[in-house]
Amino acid sequence: MTVVLGSLAWNKPIETSLVNGAISAFVAGILLRWWMKLWISSLEQVSRQEELAAHLDQLETASEQAQSGSKLSEP
Repeated sequence: MTVVLGSLAWNKPIETSLVNGAISAFVAGILLRWWMKLWISSLEQVSRQEELAAHLDQLETASEQAQSGSKLSEP
């Protein structure tokens, strides 16, 4: 829409303005789709990293508790 209005403001023919607007909308759609895929994959990667970090924290806590439990039971 912006391209069409800009072309009309520069006194371009309506046909040229519509073609430029359609091409611009197509390119913007492709770029937006690429950006959304990139953004979603980044969010998924961060989520996996946070899940892995939480799991590692749980394992460390369990290991520390097991070690402290075995030290208490030693004579």
